[in-house]
Amino acid sequence: MKDSSDFFLRDYGNTLFPLRTNRLLVEKYSKELSNFIQEKVLTPDGAFQNQHRVFASKRAWFLRRTVKLDPVAEFFLYDIIYRNRACFRPFPHHKREAHGFRIEGGEPLSTLASYGQFKKSVARHRRKHRFSIYFDIASYFNHIYHHDLVRWFEDAGAGTDDVQAFGKFLREIVGGRSVDCLPQGLYPAKMVGAAFLSFLEESNRIRANQSVRLMDDVWLFDDDPNTLTSDFLLIQALLSDRGLSINDKKSTILEGPEDEFPTDLDQMKIDLLQKRRAELQANSLYGEGDDDNEEDDDEGEDKDEDEDRHEDAPEDLDELREDEQEYLISLLKRDTIPEEDAELVLTLMGEHSSDVMEFLPTLMREFPALTKRIYQFCSEVEDKAEVAVALLEYLNTDPQVTEDQLFWFGMMAEDHLLGTPKAGEVLRALYESERATVITKAKILEIPEKRFGLPDLREEQLRTGHSDWLAWAAAIGARVHPKGQRNQMLKYFRRSSPMNQLIGEFVEKSF
Repeated sequence: MKDSSDFFLRDYGNTLFPLRTNRLLVEKYSKELSNFIQEKVLTPDGAFQNQHRVFASKRAWFLRRTVKLDPVAEFFLYDIIYRNRACFRPFPHHKREAHGFRIEGGEPLSTLASYGQFKKSVARHRRKHRFSIYFDIASYFNHIYHHDLVRWFEDAGAGTDDVQAFGKFLREIVGGRSVDCLPQGLYPAKMVGAAFLSFLEESNRIRANQSVRLMDDVWLFDDDPNTLTSDFLLIQALLSDRGLSINDKKSTILEGPEDEFPTDLDQMKIDLLQKRRAELQANSLYGEGDDDNEEDDDEGEDKDEDEDRHEDAPEDLDELREDEQEYLISLLKRDTIPEEDAELVLTLMGEHSSDVMEFLPTLMREFPALTKRIYQFCSEVEDKAEVAVALLEYLNTDPQVTEDQLFWFGMMAEDHLLGTPKAGEVLRALYESERATVITKAKILEIPEKRFGLPDLREEQLRTGHSDWLAWAAAIGARVHPKGQRNQMLKYFRRSSPMNQLIGEFVEKSF
């Protein structure tokens, strides 16, 4: 990994709302972004913009609250964490394990690989110790206190200028709020969130024989239950000092290894879960679907434990046998489909997508958290027109749709559906949806397309004089127009704010 730009670009596909506007600016204009941050933002009179609130989908209809960072703020976070990557160090004692979310040997640790190592370590220590406690922190990222993060960064060894800049960033992106200031879904933010809890490894008051942690998922192991109970009470006090609390619905005290793994999975499903893991590892540097196991989410834990239990994976991980295909389709035909089964089918059946197409509307309707996986699945569907029809039917008939779904449907439209007969109707349905938000509309406006009335929509936004996501995305989408026409459209847009000036100059010089 060469620099902070490379760090950003390699993580881009794993983020929650990966607008192409941000990627293009970092890809082609990173030097100018850096200069803008130093000359316009970090000066006494400069400021980061208050960021736009967004809601990512979790399991069922639960939502994760966070912000979508503008190109300047997002690049700043990657840059400051990359430059201070030496501040993120594991605790050296083998009895205090903390997995994942660091840059080692010049490369970010794979989230998927770290999660697998974490689960294997937990399984190993559950076999070795008689007692264990598991807990995670309730809505962890949404409750970290601004000043605690700044103090941690300083204690970790960051320089004075970077500590002050980091504090300014955290304070200003949320309009001065003291909590809920750390964005989610970005690898550098995950690095901060994971390292902030390192006091759990460093405390000599915790006496458990072994601890294992991934982000805020923590296991304690010992043969003495009184030791674990004492540690558990102490940890709750330490967390309380930082405004954090334990999620009591997910925290458990377990005894013995006999209930260590689920026992109701058949061998066929175990083999398919192995293939799922191999597929995810092959498709992404960090592990596709990183956000599935982030912060207070632990769905999928049992299936990963069973994968770890059966480490002898099938030799051929690329091909599905006919009986395996039939098994996966049978999962979809059941009256009730668990979300993890739907995700398994979408991950593995891409090369046999025609067999799944009849179930696509049901998957869209029942599993909002799997919309990104549906987007990836549809890249392998041969009949894209059929996808467009299914999507349009869903948008026109189902009143329940999340911001996250609309965003990934917009990505699907741009990447897979523009050549289909229904493309214009799909774009209109997405843009005019009652549930459409600033971010989902920005996704449509940034598409470099001159058809379907998009030029008129972009021009409407460029004429408002606003400095917001709709205007920025419209400017980026305007890159498809002839240079003279495009620059005329951007002439007044550029005058509205320093951010507009930056983006306008980028589009004029780069396309």
